[in-house]
Amino acid sequence: MPSGYSRWRRAGLPRVLFESSIWVELWGSLKRVHKDRRARHRLAFLSLGVALLVLLVAAVVVYLALMVGTGAIFFIPFVIPVLWWLRRSANREFQAMNIVPQWARPEGKTEAANEGRLRRYFADLALLYAVLVDRAGSERFLKEKALPPEVEVTSRRLHMDALRANHLWARISLKDREALMMPDGAWGWEKINVFATGIEPLRLLRWILRLDFRLPTIGQQLTGDFSTAHEFVVDPDRLRRSSDLVEDSAVRVARDDAHSTLLRCIAEAITRGYQVAEDEKTETWAKEFAAELSGDQNADFLLGNELVSEANPDRLAWATALANIRTDFLSAVLDLLDTGRPPEGPLTSIFAEEDESVAEPR
Repeated sequence: MPSGYSRWRRAGLPRVLFESSIWVELWGSLKRVHKDRRARHRLAFLSLGVALLVLLVAAVVVYLALMVGTGAIFFIPFVIPVLWWLRRSANREFQAMNIVPQWARPEGKTEAANEGRLRRYFADLALLYAVLVDRAGSERFLKEKALPPEVEVTSRRLHMDALRANHLWARISLKDREALMMPDGAWGWEKINVFATGIEPLRLLRWILRLDFRLPTIGQQLTGDFSTAHEFVVDPDRLRRSSDLVEDSAVRVARDDAHSTLLRCIAEAITRGYQVAEDEKTETWAKEFAAELSGDQNADFLLGNELVSEANPDRLAWATALANIRTDFLSAVLDLLDTGRPPEGPLTSIFAEEDESVAEPR
């Protein structure tokens, strides 16, 4: 399982410090610092990062104070235009020396075009998941709250209009379209719980599109927030304002991390008797793997602030479901990144691809 240090370093510390997930994780580390070596390492690394940022801010303040104190700051408006003019003149001279046109490689253009199409596909898919998850949140609200008779629910209309406005309604799969066409309040609890698991693919797509620069592990993201879906429903353009796309190496690390969590949860479930192993060899592996990590505060996988070996059956089952979704989804993303082209056919969610899904108990 990747350490907190390696994940923060890949995401970029300055960006990571402004994401709420890092502070949630560090609060959990504070609770475990007395018994978990990994928690102490995370706190030490963050302390170092914060100290460096404070020193940088202090250096900038001191520099500005010196500029003001010596009066040099008043020359900046005159120096900047001169530096810009000198740089432009140097660029012109350099271009004049290169009389042979420098053409970009065709394959480079093709690769950039493919990446653009792939990013548009991920943005479209993110909007589809946002609509489905937001509808699940609306249906849950209608199940739990009694609305006055004069109140009109318009979630169905809002979601269909959002997809039509972005030219996606005719492109989505038949099963997804049928679910969205059902009247407001017509979803049962089973459908609501199944579609609520779309929060996981949506959070992955936010990370893939670089709207989030950090992807916490499964154990740090056991809960979801329906508001992350609604913000894209009301502002779909946010998904297309950037041209960044996650690196395939980062996706591979996240996929492997999710797969490791999945294996750990399966091993625990088999050991406890919640799940039946396929054969004797698998059962032996599961029991040995679980016994090796059970109760080890410094090594066993975490689900929130407790070890997998300490988790109750519901939390263990839910973590297994999330790890399975993340592993499969990121494996499919890796295949797309390898080919460089979006898939053919309709825009399809995991709910339309599979007949059965695991739902979180309400």
